[in-house]
Amino acid sequence: MHAVVRADLHEAIRSGRFKPGDQVPTEPQLMERFQVSRTTVRRGLRDLETMGLIVRHPGRGSFVTRPTVEARLDRLTGFVEDMEALGLTATASVELVETAPAPERVADALRCAVGEPVVHIERVRLANGTPISFDDSYFVRSLGSRVARENLRDEPFYSILEQKYGTPLAGADHVIRAGVADQRVAGLLHLAKGDPVLLLERTSCLAPDREPVLFEYLHVAASRVTYRLSLDR
Repeated sequence: MHAVVRADLHEAIRSGRFKPGDQVPTEPQLMERFQVSRTTVRRGLRDLETMGLIVRHPGRGSFVTRPTVEARLDRLTGFVEDMEALGLTATASVELVETAPAPERVADALRCAVGEPVVHIERVRLANGTPISFDDSYFVRSLGSRVARENLRDEPFYSILEQKYGTPLAGADHVIRAGVADQRVAGLLHLAKGDPVLLLERTSCLAPDREPVLFEYLHVAASRVTYRLSLDR
């Protein structure tokens, strides 16, 4: 009977009756609906979890998983380029644009003095409406003051720099580590506080001398993104 539970919920997810982020019926509700034991219901839910269709949170219930996207790290691409390659629509929600004094880590990355004015921009990046990452970005002031006036909801940084301003990028340095979502990041990415995130520190540099112009903290929902990297020996 667990296969019946699994098949019914699978069809509801496939047809869109249950959308990404929706909670599926609770175990007691499924027991009542199918007239089966809790063990049978749990086997059906476990199958769906193994298939990657739901995620189960003890004490909270089971939820339809959100789209998982894949990005490569063996060449420098922006979020919009990655999403378009997957046939997804990329948008951004702009949370903050300000001029602020550079913190120590930002100053070190941008090779400027601590406290020197930089342009600080916060955005949530979405794929087909699903929040994927919270980007906490710092531009050198000379460039950032121009970028801040652009349409940051629809235009990615790299396109603005290269196509509008004619400033080609040489590349970017990445540092990646594991982390958890704090209260603010969890709210912006529709996660629970403490859910896993990937923390990327990225410093983007202009050609030809790799002058750093943009430093970012990227908080990526770990359950929604896979990074792929190919290495030659």
